[in-house]
Amino acid sequence: MRSNLPPNPRLKLASGMRSPLAMSVAALFLASCAASQPKDISPPIRTLTKQSTPAEDKLPVIRSEAVTTDPEKALENYRELLKLKPDDDTRVEAMRRLADLQLQVEDSKGNSDPVAIGKSITVYKMLLAERPNDRNNDRLLYQLSRAYQNNNQIEEAIATLRRLGELYPTSNLIGDARFRSAEILYGLGRYDEAEKDYQFVLGLGTTTTFFESAQYKYGWTLFKQSKYDACLPIFFTILNRELPAGELEDPDAALKAVGKDKAEFASSSLRVSSLAFAALGGGNAINDYFTRSAKVPGGGEPRFYPLVYNALGDLFIEKRRYSDAAVSYAAFISRYPSHPSAPKFQSRVITAYQDGGFNDLVVREKERYVTAYAPGAPYWTGRQPSPEVLTTVRASFEDLGRHYQARAQAGQQAGRTAEATKDFLAAAGWYQKILSNFPSDPKIPEVNLLYADSLFDGGRTADAANQYLKTAYSYGNHPKASEAAYAAVQAWQRLVKEVPAAERPAALRQSIDASLKLADTFPAHPQWTVVVTRATQDLFEIKALDEAVKLAERLIAHTPAATPDQRRIVLGVVADARFAQARYPEAEAAYGNLLTLLAPSAPERRVVADQLAASIYKQGEAARTAGNLRAAADAFLRVGATVPDAAIRPNADYDAASAYLSLEDWQKAATTLEGFRTRYPANPLVSDVDKKLAATYQKDGKPAAAAATFARISQRTTETPETRRESAWLAATLYDEAKMAAPAGKAYEYYVSNFTQPVERSSIGRRRLADLSLAANDKGRYLYWLNELVKADAGAGAGRTDASKLVAAQASLELAMSAAQDARNIKLTLPVEKSLLVRKNATEAAVQALNRSAAYGFADTTTAATYELGVVYQDFSRALLESERPKNLKADELEQYSLLLEEQADPFIQKAIEAHEANLKRISQNLWNASIAKSIKALGELAPAKYGKREIREDSYDTLR
Repeated sequence: MRSNLPPNPRLKLASGMRSPLAMSVAALFLASCAASQPKDISPPIRTLTKQSTPAEDKLPVIRSEAVTTDPEKALENYRELLKLKPDDDTRVEAMRRLADLQLQVEDSKGNSDPVAIGKSITVYKMLLAERPNDRNNDRLLYQLSRAYQNNNQIEEAIATLRRLGELYPTSNLIGDARFRSAEILYGLGRYDEAEKDYQFVLGLGTTTTFFESAQYKYGWTLFKQSKYDACLPIFFTILNRELPAGELEDPDAALKAVGKDKAEFASSSLRVSSLAFAALGGGNAINDYFTRSAKVPGGGEPRFYPLVYNALGDLFIEKRRYSDAAVSYAAFISRYPSHPSAPKFQSRVITAYQDGGFNDLVVREKERYVTAYAPGAPYWTGRQPSPEVLTTVRASFEDLGRHYQARAQAGQQAGRTAEATKDFLAAAGWYQKILSNFPSDPKIPEVNLLYADSLFDGGRTADAANQYLKTAYSYGNHPKASEAAYAAVQAWQRLVKEVPAAERPAALRQSIDASLKLADTFPAHPQWTVVVTRATQDLFEIKALDEAVKLAERLIAHTPAATPDQRRIVLGVVADARFAQARYPEAEAAYGNLLTLLAPSAPERRVVADQLAASIYKQGEAARTAGNLRAAADAFLRVGATVPDAAIRPNADYDAASAYLSLEDWQKAATTLEGFRTRYPANPLVSDVDKKLAATYQKDGKPAAAAATFARISQRTTETPETRRESAWLAATLYDEAKMAAPAGKAYEYYVSNFTQPVERSSIGRRRLADLSLAANDKGRYLYWLNELVKADAGAGAGRTDASKLVAAQASLELAMSAAQDARNIKLTLPVEKSLLVRKNATEAAVQALNRSAAYGFADTTTAATYELGVVYQDFSRALLESERPKNLKADELEQYSLLLEEQADPFIQKAIEAHEANLKRISQNLWNASIAKSIKALGELAPAKYGKREIREDSYDTLR
């Protein structure tokens, strides 16, 4: 640094001897002086620390004496002076000035030469040593410390300054020295030592030019040592002095009002105060500090206390510590809740959280804002809300509403239904506050629409519908009116789906009224035809049929025209209304017209066609109710003629057939029933149709057709067992009646194969099968069915009846007679022993069969079997007698052989007689029939001596009794 001390008046030329040390020092200076132009490179105070320092005009620096325009010339002059060997005082002064000038030159270079500075240091030390008690040594010590400092010998510089203070406590350089010492120590980070030097300078009072700078740097040393509570009064004192008068709030505005020469001081003091409070814990630390300060006499918060909170918050914003900034602003509100600036500070809280991206906290703080500062809040007691606050409240209400509405929509999309509903209703609450607090707001229709939307999405459908109506019709003509009108219709429509069935008609009426109001108020609404179409349908549902038809006609006549689909819908309503009013001919015409508007592939075509068919069918029903069966039948048949694939056609055809049956028009009834059966083979009515058809054919004298129908019925598994059995029997008997043997045989065979009960009827069926087989000359099938008949009866158990046994007995007899005939057909030929065995076995089989027939106990079959038994024995005897004779027998041998045969045949004749006599005995049992008569005749032939030519009466042949 250069000294600004005035020149020493004692400097003068003198002669005399100089000490060797002085001469050597002078020589050193003479040898080291440079010829280059020097420049001022002394570092300012601020280079000693990273912290801001006052300008030099606020912190004066003692500079070296002014250098001549040509420093080198000045140096040369001093050298020349020393060569002249002046007196000692002059020599000393010249050497001091030469050392000062050399130090000045090195300062000006900006890159000090340690050797050159070292020479100055040597001179200063030499001069101090030569004159330790010189009254100007304070100046030499000051310059020596400066040389040490410039030569980076910091500790020596500090020690020298302290020495100056100790030796010359009253020196006019003492303030400068202690301040410089403090600055060096501060730059070294030795804040505790610097604190004492700054405090010393402050003790000198405002008379020293270093007072304000020392005060400022003293506060910094305290801050650097974390003595935050101690540093704050220092900086508050500076701020109180430098800031404009009054209560201050805005840091930027306050600092702009500070003079340029003090702006940096004030700005830095405010900033370091904020840093101190930040270190102490933020906004709450300010509150704590002010509370403690208030307990000290003369303490309390400074007049600019709002500025303190704002500055701290701004500091945190700058450092992107948004949450801390918000807390700092909120601390002001906490301490001064009724302060006029409290709403502004709450706005700053919100802004801080917005800048930090803390959306949830922004919402929370906006809710606090509107709760605290909305009209009617306790804050406004005794005062009116300011326009600024009202504007913020209004905006916050909408922001909160839109926030909750957006969050609800996101939750809804994510499937969080319960949360979404809650948020929608929260949004509705905020929108409602706008409506109640700002009824004249220019955006009130838009807000009312948002309110309605939130209610709608929140599930309060009826409330939403009423709010939509209010939005549409209570604010005059506005851009959202028609949109709200349509939303009201949609809301009522949803309510229709939500309410219990009993409340549905009333909800529909609300929807209809809203639709009609839209139609009347907004004839150009893009959804006009949609709304009216829906209303037409709703009118039909609540049975306002004439009103529905009238509105449908209005839609059809509307311009621009309704879409083809809408026209078809309302035409359908007209047709359905006429149908519901039982005006079936008009309904038929309406449905017919509607059908022409539908494409062949239209899905609705099926429904419309069926309704057309139903309209015709209803006309048939009406005719039938009126007793006009012919007209009814014609109408029923017209269903199929008009709509061939109508769902109701099977019923219509069936009802037509029933009408014809009632009219006994068998031919048309049969034709209709056959058509039904052909078209609808899987219809559930087919079973009844077949029954009616079979009865029709029977009554019309067509047994074959009736039989075929009964056969179908009998094979239908869905019929009851009783129905199937009876139908199967009727099929067989009717085929029999029609003389159709083959179908009759199949029908009887189906019956006996599937229906074993009752035994009597199944026996008759097998009997008919045997007879039909016999008529067809199929002896095998004939005997098979006879045998089946006998077996079925034998296995019938308790189901046997006298009739079934009689039929079985007759069948058994026929089987036995067939066996007898088979035996009879066997001739005894050579070799007799072989053929005789065959004939004998056959005869025995026939005898057994006949005995089985007789065992049934029926007179006719028993006597017939008995007669046939006699015939079998007689035939066997005859066969023996007529058997083929061996060849080459002589006459006597042949005679002997014949006699032998007669002996063998005679027992069989006796058996024959016995059999016939058994029949004869039955006369005494009051029996008489053809078989007994034939046995009597046979006895006359077999035993003519006993029975020949005598009248056989009931009282004859006592020997046989």
